[in-house]
Amino acid sequence: MFASKGWLLGSIVFAFLVLLRFYGDAWLVPWHDEVVLVRLGQNIAEGRGFRNDLVDDILTGAGERTYWQMPVYPFAVSLWGKLFGFELNSVRWFSRLIGLVSLLLLFALALRSQLPTWASLLAILWTASDLGFQFANNFARPDALTGCLLLSIALFLACLPQSSWANSFALGTLAAIAVFTHPVALPCWVASSAIVAWRAGWRKTLAFALPFLVGVASWLFYAAQAWEIFCAQMSAHIAHKRVSLPDYLGLLLGSTFWGVTFYLGIPTNSMAWSIPLLACFWIGWREKWVLPRWLTLFLAALYFAVTTGAEAWYPSVFVPFGYLLLSALLTFFVHKASQKSLRYAFLAFALGWWGWQVSVVARHVKAVPLIRQEVTAFANELVKILPKGSVILVGSFSPDPTFSLLRQRPDVRVYQLMPARMVNRSALRQLRSQWTHLLVLQEALKDPLLWGKEVKRWHFAFGGLFGPPRKGITVLLLASQ
Repeated sequence: MFASKGWLLGSIVFAFLVLLRFYGDAWLVPWHDEVVLVRLGQNIAEGRGFRNDLVDDILTGAGERTYWQMPVYPFAVSLWGKLFGFELNSVRWFSRLIGLVSLLLLFALALRSQLPTWASLLAILWTASDLGFQFANNFARPDALTGCLLLSIALFLACLPQSSWANSFALGTLAAIAVFTHPVALPCWVASSAIVAWRAGWRKTLAFALPFLVGVASWLFYAAQAWEIFCAQMSAHIAHKRVSLPDYLGLLLGSTFWGVTFYLGIPTNSMAWSIPLLACFWIGWREKWVLPRWLTLFLAALYFAVTTGAEAWYPSVFVPFGYLLLSALLTFFVHKASQKSLRYAFLAFALGWWGWQVSVVARHVKAVPLIRQEVTAFANELVKILPKGSVILVGSFSPDPTFSLLRQRPDVRVYQLMPARMVNRSALRQLRSQWTHLLVLQEALKDPLLWGKEVKRWHFAFGGLFGPPRKGITVLLLASQ
């Protein structure tokens, strides 16, 4: 029996990796900032410091120091790149392997949470089939690593209910690493500290908090080296995150989980996680059920973080926990069902949801060869078109040709307009006289001809993934006048 279940788990994980490898480095991604993060890791590996020359002169002080990115992921990428190179597909393999570890951690957490093996396997199957989770684990961003670390923290809390000084410190170190991978983990750090305080008292909570406090002190010391740059970058980052009160309420209800569809108009298979989360609170209030209360608190903190973060890629961090919650609810209702027919109905719903997930993934799989052709042709043509010594500003869009330009055209100076809402507008105007070319989405400019003469345009249908009325995107290459 154990061997058959291990075989099922191995098959799911293997299929997940095969699928991400098939997507490769040409698969459509809903965001475009991996080149900036990989460049940061490459500069660290090559001894050029924690800086990013691709946004130099665009984001205040970025060519000297970086403050708006947390350090753990770029340093991890720098180590990975030293071993396997900084090509896009290589760095994406780092995320894919993290995704594999996350699935295994989720399975262990589900079993430790007293879910039956069939429900634990179902949580793995749902998670591996979720497009948001697939996006995050085939992309060079810190979200996959953050999610993996949070799963590790939850498993640590589940396995060690009585915290010793050493356990509290070890857990605090893991939680601090998660926060300094991505700030979206900060509410979970707060929740974890409350759990430790409740279990072991405030003195052991100090041991938990010590690694985080040391990290904050180190980061502030680093900030003091160039305080003006730190304030300018962080102010721009905070302004970038600002949303109105109505938008904030919409985010809390979970609109972020469909952000990919809003941004690009492509199909996804996201779940409305606010519904199972509220059901969890309702059941937990009325009676004891399978998930412990500390885990419910952890889930609530994470949900708040990923929704109010107002970015379409954050929800992927919640997805494994969400399907753990959904599996727990399914287990609860199956056990509560008085008739076998009701139990079969719940199980039929579970498999039906997975079937719908697979149908959406199949549309993406079908589109991948066409996407690869479009993206490859675009990158090859751009490399040939640009004159020697060109200076090009690449606008914020996907697919991003910067990796190809850096590899094949070292004579070309590339600037990245990313993140677009954080750029220094006055510096951008001053820098405009130095550009020879601008590569940008057609819809991003009201009158493209005011920016320069059109050299070439490319239209991306992305294998028919875009639904009406949007049939794709058009990218323009403009030569400055």
